[in-house]
Amino acid sequence: MKKGTIRILAFLLLAGLAVGACSALPSAGFANQQTDTLRQLVILYTNDEHGWMEPYQDAGGAAGIARLWRQREHLVAGDHHLVLSGGDMWTGPALSSALQGESMADVLNAMGYQAAAIGNHDFDFGIGNLQARRAQSLFPFLAANLRDRATGELPEFASAYLLQEVNGVTVGVIGLTTIEARIDTKPAYVTGLDFIPYREVLPGVAAEARAAGAELLVVIGHLCVSETRALAPLAAELGIPIIGGGHCHEEIQETVDGVLLVESGYFFRGYQRIELLFDTTRDEIVELRAEQIPNRGGRADPQISKLMEDWRSRTDPGLWQVIGYADQQINRDSAEMAALLLDPWLAAWPEAEVALADPRYVQQDLYPGEITPASIWGLLPTTNELVLVDLSGAQLIELIESRNPLVAGLTGGSGYRLSSGAPVELDTVYQVLVSDSLYTGGNYYELFRLDPDPAYLDLDWRLPAIEWIRSLGSSRSDPLRISVSN
Repeated sequence: MKKGTIRILAFLLLAGLAVGACSALPSAGFANQQTDTLRQLVILYTNDEHGWMEPYQDAGGAAGIARLWRQREHLVAGDHHLVLSGGDMWTGPALSSALQGESMADVLNAMGYQAAAIGNHDFDFGIGNLQARRAQSLFPFLAANLRDRATGELPEFASAYLLQEVNGVTVGVIGLTTIEARIDTKPAYVTGLDFIPYREVLPGVAAEARAAGAELLVVIGHLCVSETRALAPLAAELGIPIIGGGHCHEEIQETVDGVLLVESGYFFRGYQRIELLFDTTRDEIVELRAEQIPNRGGRADPQISKLMEDWRSRTDPGLWQVIGYADQQINRDSAEMAALLLDPWLAAWPEAEVALADPRYVQQDLYPGEITPASIWGLLPTTNELVLVDLSGAQLIELIESRNPLVAGLTGGSGYRLSSGAPVELDTVYQVLVSDSLYTGGNYYELFRLDPDPAYLDLDWRLPAIEWIRSLGSSRSDPLRISVSN
Protein backbone atom coordinates (compact mmCIF):
# COMPACT_ATOMS: atom_id res chain seq x y z
CA MET A 1 0.00 0.00 0.00
CA LYS A 2 1.26 3.44 -0.85
CA LYS A 3 1.68 5.75 2.07
CA GLY A 4 -0.71 8.67 2.03
CA THR A 5 -2.65 10.92 4.32
CA ILE A 6 -5.51 9.15 6.05
CA ARG A 7 -8.18 11.14 7.84
CA ILE A 8 -9.09 9.29 11.01
CA LEU A 9 -12.33 10.14 12.79
CA ALA A 10 -12.81 8.31 16.11
CA PHE A 11 -16.28 8.31 17.61
CA LEU A 12 -17.15 6.82 20.98
CA LEU A 13 -20.91 6.65 21.40
CA LEU A 14 -22.29 8.54 24.36
CA ALA A 15 -22.61 6.32 27.42
CA GLY A 16 -26.34 6.96 27.65
CA LEU A 17 -27.15 6.06 24.05
CA ALA A 18 -29.77 3.33 23.99
CA VAL A 19 -29.61 0.26 21.78
CA GLY A 20 -32.81 1.31 20.08
CA ALA A 21 -31.20 4.59 19.12
CA CYS A 22 -28.13 2.75 17.81
CA SER A 23 -30.37 0.77 15.48
CA ALA A 24 -31.63 3.96 13.92
CA LEU A 25 -28.17 5.26 13.05
CA PRO A 26 -26.97 4.97 9.43
CA SER A 27 -24.67 2.00 8.98
CA ALA A 28 -22.72 3.30 6.01
CA GLY A 29 -21.49 6.87 6.36
CA PHE A 30 -19.14 6.63 3.38
CA ALA A 31 -21.59 4.82 1.10
CA ASN A 32 -22.65 8.00 -0.69
CA GLN A 33 -18.99 8.77 -1.48
CA GLN A 34 -18.46 5.56 -3.42
CA THR A 35 -17.37 5.70 -7.04
CA ASP A 36 -15.92 3.13 -9.41
CA THR A 37 -12.55 3.59 -7.67
CA LEU A 38 -13.58 4.56 -4.13
CA ARG A 39 -15.00 1.61 -2.19
CA GLN A 40 -16.61 1.53 1.24
CA LEU A 41 -15.67 -1.26 3.68
CA VAL A 42 -16.95 -1.86 7.22
CA ILE A 43 -15.06 -4.10 9.66
CA LEU A 44 -17.06 -5.48 12.60
CA TYR A 45 -14.58 -6.57 15.28
CA THR A 46 -14.87 -8.37 18.60
CA ASN A 47 -12.32 -10.07 20.83
CA ASP A 48 -12.33 -12.24 23.95
CA GLU A 49 -15.88 -13.49 23.42
CA HIS A 50 -15.17 -16.36 25.84
CA GLY A 51 -18.35 -18.26 25.11
CA TRP A 52 -20.64 -15.53 26.44
CA MET A 53 -23.52 -16.37 24.12
CA GLU A 54 -26.25 -15.68 26.65
CA PRO A 55 -27.07 -12.21 28.04
CA TYR A 56 -25.64 -11.35 31.44
CA GLN A 57 -25.71 -8.29 33.65
CA ASP A 58 -26.23 -5.36 31.24
CA ALA A 59 -24.78 -7.07 28.13
CA GLY A 60 -26.91 -8.63 25.43
CA GLY A 61 -24.70 -11.60 24.52
CA ALA A 62 -24.33 -13.04 21.04
CA ALA A 63 -28.00 -12.57 20.16
CA GLY A 64 -27.75 -8.88 21.08
CA ILE A 65 -24.68 -8.36 18.91
CA ALA A 66 -26.28 -10.29 16.04
CA ARG A 67 -29.39 -8.12 16.21
CA LEU A 68 -27.27 -4.97 16.04
CA TRP A 69 -25.41 -6.37 13.06
CA ARG A 70 -28.55 -7.28 11.18
CA GLN A 71 -30.61 -4.17 12.00
CA ARG A 72 -28.04 -1.43 12.56
CA GLU A 73 -25.32 -2.64 10.17
CA HIS A 74 -27.60 -4.40 7.67
CA LEU A 75 -25.09 -7.24 7.59
CA VAL A 76 -25.54 -9.53 4.60
CA ALA A 77 -23.07 -12.20 3.52
CA GLY A 78 -20.92 -11.07 0.62
CA ASP A 79 -21.53 -7.34 1.00
CA HIS A 80 -19.16 -4.57 2.16
CA HIS A 81 -18.63 -6.02 5.67
CA LEU A 82 -15.73 -7.99 7.13
CA VAL A 83 -16.49 -9.74 10.45
CA LEU A 84 -13.42 -10.58 12.54
CA SER A 85 -12.49 -11.90 16.00
CA GLY A 86 -9.33 -11.30 18.02
CA GLY A 87 -9.56 -14.74 19.63
CA ASP A 88 -10.37 -16.47 22.92
CA MET A 89 -13.65 -17.57 21.46
CA TRP A 90 -15.12 -20.27 23.67
CA THR A 91 -13.64 -20.79 27.16
CA GLY A 92 -16.27 -19.36 29.51
CA PRO A 93 -19.78 -20.18 30.72
CA ALA A 94 -21.03 -23.74 30.90
CA LEU A 95 -23.10 -23.43 27.73
CA SER A 96 -19.81 -23.18 25.86
CA SER A 97 -17.18 -24.81 28.08
CA ALA A 98 -19.21 -27.90 28.99
CA LEU A 99 -19.44 -28.55 25.25
CA GLN A 100 -15.77 -27.66 24.68
CA GLY A 101 -16.69 -24.72 22.47
CA GLU A 102 -18.78 -26.65 19.95
CA SER A 103 -21.87 -24.56 20.70
CA MET A 104 -19.93 -21.30 20.49
CA ALA A 105 -18.38 -22.23 17.14
CA ASP A 106 -21.89 -22.88 15.82
CA VAL A 107 -23.04 -19.47 17.03
CA LEU A 108 -20.02 -17.70 15.51
CA ASN A 109 -20.76 -19.40 12.19
CA ALA A 110 -24.35 -18.15 12.32
CA MET A 111 -23.19 -14.63 13.17
CA GLY A 112 -21.14 -14.48 9.97
CA TYR A 113 -17.54 -14.39 11.22
CA GLN A 114 -15.00 -14.58 8.43
CA ALA A 115 -11.72 -14.99 10.35
CA ALA A 116 -10.42 -15.22 13.91
CA ALA A 117 -7.02 -14.92 15.52
CA ILE A 118 -6.15 -17.84 17.78
CA GLY A 119 -6.16 -16.89 21.45
CA ASN A 120 -4.39 -18.63 24.31
CA HIS A 121 -7.68 -19.94 25.70
CA ASP A 122 -8.58 -21.47 22.36
CA PHE A 123 -6.05 -24.18 23.31
CA ASP A 124 -7.81 -24.86 26.65
CA PHE A 125 -9.44 -28.13 25.61
CA GLY A 126 -6.43 -29.52 23.78
CA ILE A 127 -5.08 -29.55 20.24
CA GLY A 128 -7.51 -32.24 19.13
CA ASN A 129 -10.44 -30.08 20.18
CA LEU A 130 -8.95 -27.03 18.46
CA GLN A 131 -8.68 -29.08 15.27
CA ALA A 132 -12.32 -30.14 15.67
CA ARG A 133 -13.45 -26.54 16.17
CA ARG A 134 -11.51 -25.48 13.09
CA ALA A 135 -13.15 -28.23 11.03
CA GLN A 136 -16.55 -27.11 12.34
CA SER A 137 -16.00 -23.41 11.70
CA LEU A 138 -16.82 -21.74 8.40
CA PHE A 139 -13.88 -19.36 8.79
CA PRO A 140 -10.11 -19.79 9.21
CA PHE A 141 -8.15 -19.55 12.47
CA LEU A 142 -5.16 -17.26 11.96
CA ALA A 143 -1.78 -17.32 13.71
CA ALA A 144 1.15 -16.38 11.48
CA ASN A 145 3.60 -16.70 14.38
CA LEU A 146 2.67 -20.27 15.36
CA ARG A 147 4.81 -23.25 14.37
CA ASP A 148 4.67 -27.01 14.82
CA ARG A 149 7.92 -27.72 16.64
CA ALA A 150 8.43 -31.03 14.84
CA THR A 151 8.04 -29.67 11.32
CA GLY A 152 8.74 -25.95 11.63
CA GLU A 153 5.55 -25.32 9.65
CA LEU A 154 2.22 -23.82 10.60
CA PRO A 155 0.06 -26.45 12.34
CA GLU A 156 -2.79 -27.77 10.23
CA PHE A 157 -5.47 -25.91 12.20
CA ALA A 158 -3.87 -22.48 11.59
CA SER A 159 -3.34 -20.17 8.63
CA ALA A 160 -1.06 -17.14 8.45
CA TYR A 161 -3.54 -14.92 6.64
CA LEU A 162 -6.81 -14.80 4.76
CA LEU A 163 -7.49 -13.13 1.41
CA GLN A 164 -11.07 -11.90 1.35
CA GLU A 165 -12.72 -9.80 -1.35
CA VAL A 166 -14.89 -7.12 0.26
CA ASN A 167 -16.83 -4.76 -2.01
CA GLY A 168 -14.32 -5.22 -4.80
CA VAL A 169 -11.24 -4.83 -2.58
CA THR A 170 -8.96 -7.78 -1.80
CA VAL A 171 -8.23 -7.59 1.93
CA GLY A 172 -5.40 -9.56 3.48
CA VAL A 173 -6.19 -10.37 7.10
CA ILE A 174 -3.05 -11.41 9.01
CA GLY A 175 -3.45 -13.19 12.35
CA LEU A 176 -1.12 -13.30 15.36
CA THR A 177 -1.48 -15.34 18.54
CA THR A 178 -0.12 -14.26 21.90
CA ILE A 179 3.31 -15.57 22.84
CA GLU A 180 1.91 -15.87 26.39
CA ALA A 181 -0.07 -18.91 25.26
CA ARG A 182 2.95 -20.98 26.33
CA ILE A 183 1.97 -20.39 29.96
CA ASP A 184 -1.57 -18.99 29.75
CA THR A 185 -3.37 -22.19 28.88
CA LYS A 186 -2.62 -25.67 30.17
CA PRO A 187 1.11 -25.84 29.28
CA ALA A 188 0.95 -29.55 28.43
CA TYR A 189 -1.39 -28.76 25.53
CA VAL A 190 1.11 -26.52 23.72
CA THR A 191 4.44 -28.27 24.34
CA GLY A 192 4.65 -29.21 20.66
CA LEU A 193 4.26 -25.63 19.46
CA ASP A 194 6.60 -22.67 19.11
CA PHE A 195 5.35 -19.09 19.44
CA ILE A 196 7.46 -16.74 17.32
CA PRO A 197 7.92 -13.05 18.25
CA TYR A 198 5.52 -10.90 16.26
CA ARG A 199 8.13 -8.63 14.68
CA GLU A 200 9.99 -11.63 13.27
CA VAL A 201 7.06 -12.86 11.19
CA LEU A 202 5.05 -9.79 10.24
CA PRO A 203 7.26 -8.42 7.41
CA GLY A 204 7.45 -11.78 5.66
CA VAL A 205 3.77 -12.63 5.89
CA ALA A 206 2.78 -9.11 4.84
CA ALA A 207 4.94 -9.46 1.73
CA GLU A 208 3.48 -12.89 1.04
CA ALA A 209 -0.10 -11.63 1.35
CA ARG A 210 0.63 -8.71 -0.98
CA ALA A 211 2.22 -11.04 -3.52
CA ALA A 212 -0.91 -13.18 -3.35
CA GLY A 213 -3.03 -10.16 -4.28
CA ALA A 214 -3.88 -8.26 -1.10
CA GLU A 215 -4.63 -4.58 -1.76
CA LEU A 216 -5.33 -3.72 1.88
CA LEU A 217 -3.72 -5.38 4.91
CA VAL A 218 -5.27 -5.68 8.37
CA VAL A 219 -3.79 -7.43 11.42
CA ILE A 220 -5.93 -9.21 14.00
CA GLY A 221 -4.00 -10.45 16.99
CA HIS A 222 -4.61 -11.78 20.46
CA LEU A 223 -2.30 -9.06 21.76
CA CYS A 224 -2.68 -6.55 24.61
CA VAL A 225 -2.57 -2.87 23.77
CA SER A 226 1.00 -2.59 25.09
CA GLU A 227 1.98 -5.08 22.39
CA THR A 228 -0.05 -3.51 19.58
CA ARG A 229 1.40 -0.09 20.43
CA ALA A 230 4.90 -1.55 20.19
CA LEU A 231 4.02 -3.19 16.86
CA ALA A 232 2.42 -0.09 15.33
CA PRO A 233 5.65 1.56 14.01
CA LEU A 234 6.54 -1.62 12.12
CA ALA A 235 2.98 -1.91 10.83
CA ALA A 236 3.21 1.67 9.58
CA GLU A 237 6.42 0.86 7.70
CA LEU A 238 4.70 -2.13 6.12
CA GLY A 239 1.63 -0.10 5.11
CA ILE A 240 -0.73 -1.85 7.56
CA PRO A 241 -3.23 0.75 8.77
CA ILE A 242 -5.32 -1.28 11.27
CA ILE A 243 -4.46 -3.65 14.14
CA GLY A 244 -7.16 -5.37 16.17
CA GLY A 245 -6.03 -6.68 19.55
CA GLY A 246 -7.30 -8.69 22.50
CA HIS A 247 -6.15 -10.81 25.45
CA CYS A 248 -6.12 -8.13 28.19
CA HIS A 249 -9.88 -7.43 28.02
CA GLU A 250 -9.40 -3.77 27.16
CA GLU A 251 -11.62 -1.36 25.25
CA ILE A 252 -9.17 0.45 22.98
CA GLN A 253 -9.46 2.94 20.15
CA GLU A 254 -6.34 4.99 19.46
CA THR A 255 -3.87 5.83 16.72
CA VAL A 256 -0.10 5.24 16.90
CA ASP A 257 2.13 6.28 13.98
CA GLY A 258 -0.96 6.52 11.80
CA VAL A 259 -2.06 2.96 12.65
CA LEU A 260 -5.52 2.51 14.17
CA LEU A 261 -5.51 0.20 17.22
CA VAL A 262 -8.81 -1.26 18.41
CA GLU A 263 -10.14 -3.72 20.97
CA SER A 264 -13.80 -4.25 21.82
CA GLY A 265 -13.46 -5.23 25.49
CA TYR A 266 -14.69 -8.71 26.35
CA PHE A 267 -17.68 -11.06 26.70
CA PHE A 268 -19.61 -9.49 23.77
CA ARG A 269 -20.11 -6.27 25.74
CA GLY A 270 -19.77 -4.40 22.47
CA TYR A 271 -18.01 -4.36 19.13
CA GLN A 272 -15.73 -2.08 17.15
CA ARG A 273 -17.15 -0.71 13.92
CA ILE A 274 -14.36 0.41 11.57
CA GLU A 275 -15.53 2.11 8.40
CA LEU A 276 -13.18 3.09 5.63
CA LEU A 277 -13.15 4.47 2.12
CA PHE A 278 -10.52 2.77 -0.04
CA ASP A 279 -9.03 4.19 -3.23
CA THR A 280 -8.44 1.22 -5.55
CA THR A 281 -6.29 3.22 -7.98
CA ARG A 282 -3.75 4.12 -5.30
CA ASP A 283 -4.32 1.14 -2.97
CA GLU A 284 -4.79 3.36 0.05
CA ILE A 285 -7.37 4.41 2.60
CA VAL A 286 -8.57 7.98 2.16
CA GLU A 287 -11.13 8.05 5.00
CA LEU A 288 -11.20 5.99 8.19
CA ARG A 289 -13.31 6.15 11.31
CA ALA A 290 -14.08 3.86 14.21
CA GLU A 291 -16.81 3.54 16.82
CA GLN A 292 -17.22 1.34 19.89
CA ILE A 293 -20.84 0.18 19.78
CA PRO A 294 -22.19 -1.04 23.14
CA ASN A 295 -24.30 -4.20 23.36
CA ARG A 296 -26.67 -3.31 26.16
CA GLY A 297 -29.28 -6.01 25.82
CA GLY A 298 -32.81 -5.37 24.70
CA ARG A 299 -34.29 -7.38 21.88
CA ALA A 300 -32.33 -10.40 20.67
CA ASP A 301 -31.78 -11.93 17.27
CA PRO A 302 -34.26 -14.84 17.09
CA GLN A 303 -32.01 -17.10 15.02
CA ILE A 304 -29.13 -16.90 17.49
CA SER A 305 -31.51 -17.19 20.46
CA LYS A 306 -33.01 -20.37 19.00
CA LEU A 307 -29.54 -21.78 18.32
CA MET A 308 -28.54 -21.23 21.95
CA GLU A 309 -31.73 -22.86 23.19
CA ASP A 310 -31.01 -25.89 21.01
CA TRP A 311 -27.49 -26.22 22.41
CA ARG A 312 -28.67 -25.76 25.98
CA SER A 313 -31.05 -28.69 25.49
CA ARG A 314 -28.03 -30.89 24.71
CA THR A 315 -26.27 -30.19 28.02
CA ASP A 316 -26.69 -32.10 31.27
CA PRO A 317 -29.87 -30.74 32.95
CA GLY A 318 -28.03 -30.95 36.28
CA LEU A 319 -25.87 -28.01 35.21
CA TRP A 320 -28.86 -25.69 35.54
CA GLN A 321 -30.35 -26.97 38.83
CA VAL A 322 -30.31 -24.40 41.60
CA ILE A 323 -27.94 -25.36 44.44
CA GLY A 324 -27.78 -22.08 46.35
CA TYR A 325 -28.28 -18.34 46.40
CA ALA A 326 -25.94 -15.37 46.79
CA ASP A 327 -27.15 -11.88 47.63
CA GLN A 328 -23.74 -10.23 47.19
CA GLN A 329 -21.17 -10.14 44.41
CA ILE A 330 -17.96 -12.09 45.07
CA ASN A 331 -15.01 -10.70 43.15
CA ARG A 332 -12.75 -13.11 41.30
CA ASP A 333 -9.54 -12.07 43.11
CA SER A 334 -10.99 -11.65 46.61
CA ALA A 335 -10.46 -13.56 49.84
CA GLU A 336 -14.16 -14.45 49.64
CA MET A 337 -13.58 -16.14 46.27
CA ALA A 338 -10.67 -18.07 47.79
CA ALA A 339 -12.95 -19.25 50.58
CA LEU A 340 -15.73 -20.17 48.12
CA LEU A 341 -13.51 -22.26 45.85
CA LEU A 342 -10.52 -23.42 47.89
CA ASP A 343 -11.93 -24.13 51.35
CA PRO A 344 -14.04 -26.90 49.77
CA TRP A 345 -10.85 -28.35 48.24
CA LEU A 346 -9.38 -28.76 51.71
CA ALA A 347 -12.62 -30.24 53.01
CA ALA A 348 -12.65 -32.75 50.14
CA TRP A 349 -8.99 -33.71 50.69
CA PRO A 350 -8.26 -33.41 54.45
CA GLU A 351 -4.65 -34.59 54.10
CA ALA A 352 -3.83 -31.24 52.49
CA GLU A 353 -3.02 -28.29 54.71
CA VAL A 354 -3.04 -25.41 52.20
CA ALA A 355 -4.66 -24.69 48.83
CA LEU A 356 -3.44 -22.22 46.19
CA ALA A 357 -5.01 -20.94 42.98
CA ASP A 358 -4.13 -18.09 40.67
CA PRO A 359 -6.96 -15.57 40.18
CA ARG A 360 -6.05 -15.48 36.48
CA TYR A 361 -7.75 -18.88 36.19
CA VAL A 362 -10.96 -17.57 37.77
CA GLN A 363 -12.61 -16.03 34.74
CA GLN A 364 -15.30 -13.86 36.30
CA ASP A 365 -16.94 -12.63 39.48
CA LEU A 366 -19.85 -14.51 41.05
CA TYR A 367 -22.88 -12.29 40.65
CA PRO A 368 -25.86 -12.09 43.04
CA GLY A 369 -28.69 -14.50 42.35
CA GLU A 370 -29.31 -18.21 42.07
CA ILE A 371 -26.24 -20.44 42.02
CA THR A 372 -26.14 -23.52 39.80
CA PRO A 373 -23.29 -25.88 38.88
CA ALA A 374 -23.12 -23.82 35.69
CA SER A 375 -22.25 -20.80 37.85
CA ILE A 376 -19.14 -22.60 39.09
CA TRP A 377 -18.26 -23.62 35.53
CA GLY A 378 -18.37 -19.92 34.69
CA LEU A 379 -15.83 -19.23 37.44
CA LEU A 380 -13.58 -22.18 36.55
CA PRO A 381 -14.20 -22.91 32.86
CA THR A 382 -11.00 -24.78 32.03
CA THR A 383 -10.45 -28.51 32.51
CA ASN A 384 -8.32 -29.19 35.59
CA GLU A 385 -7.85 -31.78 38.29
CA LEU A 386 -6.41 -31.22 41.73
CA VAL A 387 -2.78 -32.08 42.39
CA LEU A 388 -1.19 -32.55 45.82
CA VAL A 389 2.36 -31.18 46.01
CA ASP A 390 4.93 -31.02 48.79
CA LEU A 391 6.31 -27.54 49.46
CA SER A 392 8.54 -26.30 52.25
CA GLY A 393 7.31 -23.44 54.37
CA ALA A 394 9.92 -21.21 52.75
CA GLN A 395 8.74 -22.15 49.25
CA LEU A 396 5.11 -21.65 50.23
CA ILE A 397 5.70 -18.19 51.68
CA GLU A 398 7.80 -17.15 48.68
CA LEU A 399 4.99 -18.17 46.31
CA ILE A 400 2.38 -16.28 48.30
CA GLU A 401 4.42 -13.10 48.63
CA SER A 402 5.72 -13.03 45.06
CA ARG A 403 2.61 -14.21 43.19
CA ASN A 404 -0.32 -13.10 45.40
CA PRO A 405 -2.45 -16.18 44.70
CA LEU A 406 -5.80 -17.09 46.19
CA VAL A 407 -5.03 -18.99 49.42
CA ALA A 408 -6.94 -21.24 51.79
CA GLY A 409 -5.70 -22.95 54.94
CA LEU A 410 -3.47 -20.08 56.11
CA THR A 411 -3.91 -16.92 58.11
CA GLY A 412 -1.63 -13.91 57.86
CA GLY A 413 -1.24 -10.98 60.20
CA SER A 414 1.79 -11.18 62.49
CA GLY A 415 3.03 -14.30 60.70
CA TYR A 416 1.77 -17.13 58.57
CA ARG A 417 -0.19 -19.74 60.49
CA LEU A 418 -2.13 -22.82 59.51
CA SER A 419 -5.84 -22.96 60.20
CA SER A 420 -4.95 -24.95 63.31
CA GLY A 421 -3.05 -21.95 64.63
CA ALA A 422 0.37 -23.57 64.23
CA PRO A 423 3.00 -21.26 62.70
CA VAL A 424 4.41 -22.05 59.26
CA GLU A 425 7.98 -23.27 59.76
CA LEU A 426 10.40 -22.53 56.94
CA ASP A 427 11.96 -26.01 56.90
CA THR A 428 8.76 -28.00 57.39
CA VAL A 429 7.18 -29.66 54.34
CA TYR A 430 3.47 -28.99 53.79
CA GLN A 431 0.97 -30.69 51.50
CA VAL A 432 -0.57 -28.13 49.16
CA LEU A 433 -3.46 -28.47 46.71
CA VAL A 434 -3.17 -26.79 43.30
CA SER A 435 -4.69 -27.26 39.84
CA ASP A 436 -2.74 -29.33 37.36
CA SER A 437 -2.39 -26.26 35.09
CA LEU A 438 -0.60 -24.40 37.86
CA TYR A 439 1.56 -27.41 38.69
CA THR A 440 2.74 -27.83 35.09
CA GLY A 441 3.85 -24.21 34.70
CA GLY A 442 0.71 -22.19 34.08
CA ASN A 443 1.22 -18.44 34.58
CA TYR A 444 4.93 -19.11 35.28
CA TYR A 445 4.37 -21.02 38.55
CA GLU A 446 6.45 -24.07 37.51
CA LEU A 447 5.65 -26.03 40.66
CA PHE A 448 6.90 -29.13 38.87
CA ARG A 449 10.42 -27.88 39.61
CA LEU A 450 9.70 -27.82 43.34
CA ASP A 451 8.06 -31.24 43.56
CA PRO A 452 8.77 -33.60 40.64
CA ASP A 453 6.63 -36.40 42.12
CA PRO A 454 3.19 -35.00 43.00
CA ALA A 455 -0.06 -36.88 43.55
CA TYR A 456 -2.70 -36.40 40.87
CA LEU A 457 -6.02 -36.82 42.68
CA ASP A 458 -8.45 -37.41 39.79
CA LEU A 459 -10.74 -34.80 41.36
CA ASP A 460 -12.27 -32.11 39.14
CA TRP A 461 -11.44 -28.73 40.63
CA ARG A 462 -15.05 -27.50 40.33
CA LEU A 463 -16.71 -30.42 42.12
CA PRO A 464 -15.83 -29.62 45.77
CA ALA A 465 -17.30 -26.10 45.55
CA ILE A 466 -20.45 -27.38 43.86
CA GLU A 467 -21.03 -30.02 46.54
CA TRP A 468 -20.19 -27.63 49.39
CA ILE A 469 -22.65 -24.99 48.16
CA ARG A 470 -25.30 -27.64 47.65
CA SER A 471 -24.80 -28.91 51.22
CA LEU A 472 -25.44 -25.45 52.71
CA GLY A 473 -28.96 -25.19 51.33
CA SER A 474 -28.77 -21.40 50.92
CA SER A 475 -31.78 -19.57 49.49
CA ARG A 476 -33.10 -16.08 48.83
CA SER A 477 -34.35 -15.90 52.42
CA ASP A 478 -31.13 -17.42 53.79
CA PRO A 479 -28.35 -16.48 51.32
CA LEU A 480 -24.83 -17.83 51.12
CA ARG A 481 -22.43 -16.44 53.72
CA ILE A 482 -18.68 -16.70 53.22
CA SER A 483 -16.39 -16.71 56.26
CA VAL A 484 -12.90 -15.31 55.66
CA SER A 485 -9.99 -15.91 58.05
CA ASN A 486 -7.61 -12.99 58.52
